[in-house]
Amino acid sequence: MKHRLISLTLSSILALSCHVSATAAPDTSDLSGLYGNYLAGTYAQKIEDRAAQQKYFTNAFLQEPTDTRIGRRAIVSAIETGDMAGAVKLAEKVRKADKTEAMARAILGVDAFSRGRNKRTIKYFSGRSNDVIMTPMMQLVRGWAEAGNKNYDAARETFADFNGSEYFEALSELQLAKIDALEGDFDEALERLDAVDEAGVSGVETLLTRARILDQSGRQIEAIAALEETLEKNEGLSIGPVGVYLKRLNAGEPLPRISIKGEAARAVTDPAFGFFAANRSIDGAELYLRFANFIDPTSTKSSIWLGSILEDQGEIGQDKAHDLYTVIGEADPYYVSAQLNLANIHFNRENDDKAIEVLEALNEREQSVLTRESLGRARFFRENYAEALPFYTALVDSMSDEEITGNVEPLRFRAIIYERLDRWSEAEADFKRVLELVPDDVDTLNYLGYTWVDRGENLEEAFDMIREAVKQQPESGAIVDSLGWAHYKLGEYQDAREKLEDAVALSPSAATIIDHLGDVYYKLGRKREAGFQWKRALEFDPTDDERAKIKLKLEGGLEAVPVDPKSAP
Repeated sequence: MKHRLISLTLSSILALSCHVSATAAPDTSDLSGLYGNYLAGTYAQKIEDRAAQQKYFTNAFLQEPTDTRIGRRAIVSAIETGDMAGAVKLAEKVRKADKTEAMARAILGVDAFSRGRNKRTIKYFSGRSNDVIMTPMMQLVRGWAEAGNKNYDAARETFADFNGSEYFEALSELQLAKIDALEGDFDEALERLDAVDEAGVSGVETLLTRARILDQSGRQIEAIAALEETLEKNEGLSIGPVGVYLKRLNAGEPLPRISIKGEAARAVTDPAFGFFAANRSIDGAELYLRFANFIDPTSTKSSIWLGSILEDQGEIGQDKAHDLYTVIGEADPYYVSAQLNLANIHFNRENDDKAIEVLEALNEREQSVLTRESLGRARFFRENYAEALPFYTALVDSMSDEEITGNVEPLRFRAIIYERLDRWSEAEADFKRVLELVPDDVDTLNYLGYTWVDRGENLEEAFDMIREAVKQQPESGAIVDSLGWAHYKLGEYQDAREKLEDAVALSPSAATIIDHLGDVYYKLGRKREAGFQWKRALEFDPTDDERAKIKLKLEGGLEAVPVDPKSAP
């Protein structure tokens, strides 16, 4: 993965030689093996070969078991491959060298908790740690280990000990509400949940907790009202646990009780995206999800979230994500989410027919905005615009202005489809409606502004739209490209060059942007550089239309491309 959680400097490697006596010559064969394993592990990490990474860091640590920094990297590598048993064995060795090492304590404590050994878990997690990644996880699990032993006062003390982060303070309040409910103090629990709602943390988990507490206290009508209110604001939640809870209550069935392990897994799952991914620590998110799965292998929420991370880790990651999704059964609240993600894997592997088969079966089973839009989007990305249009039209027609304001994508996608089908007046009307409802929708500002510029229409307003889009997302290569292309269409080639070079720097593998840079170089008389950029654009999967035009430009320059009357500069 690109953002690494743990790093080890070269100085720490050199420090390994400090164990050698000043009067004895070092065993260079042993050192070369140690260095070789460490460097091989570092390279494996760089190329994201996790199996090799685990192997080489483990070998390096076994050669130098007193260096707990290498031991930590070996533990993390084992966790990232899903080898929790291997991580436990490594942690036992690290703990012999340093009983305070946080990663070793974390994996050993979670292993004990997963086995029902709450006292041992509490022992591992007692005492302070300066590890900002592992400390919150250890506190959460320790609190639930105390609750598992019915030491509710100790659990409260542990959960109340969070400080310094508003997110984790609110998350601890959620755990305290659950402890209140375990002791039958439902009113106090509901008051705590009100505070968590105000903090905006763990919204769905807080809602489900509220519904369970209301159900346990005989207030089913209030539970139904709380669930229905949320579904009115976000219809997509109907396909997950919120919808399942509502169905159960309407059928007069009790809501599920969550085990102590289940509560701990839920507590560790939420920070993965609510805190770590939100702060761009994808590695931190993955670690928490791995721990949550280790605590409770039946936790499908953590499996879904872990799969979504693994999908970005190449073919091996997609294989593992596929395995996580396929074991989630139809009765599970997260089944629809699992199937949607499974369809996404099929699309990524260019197995479009299989993906659409999964989506169609899903839509027949349980229709929702999400499933209908997924079917439409599947056809959209296959460039079957005529087939995609009826899905989006039916979807948009079924939505109120309030619902579209909450989710403009169906209307925006229909506008794009109209534009691709050369039905511009209808496309323009949809784009304008999006901006009437959500004036700062950046994707619509960019798309409509770019298209107006390309068509030579409403240029002043188009420039204002694109500038506003750039202001909102200055790091978006596609949006900066729109501004550069606007300058190009007005013949302002030097301004266009500056913006398009910025856009290519932001999105160095975007064929369209590279193609545009080639065009402006050609206009500036830099024809050799133009040809170089056009050749580069061909390497990055341009559309069929772009590919055909680029080939013409490589043969005869811009003059060789027939002029589109709608987009002539």
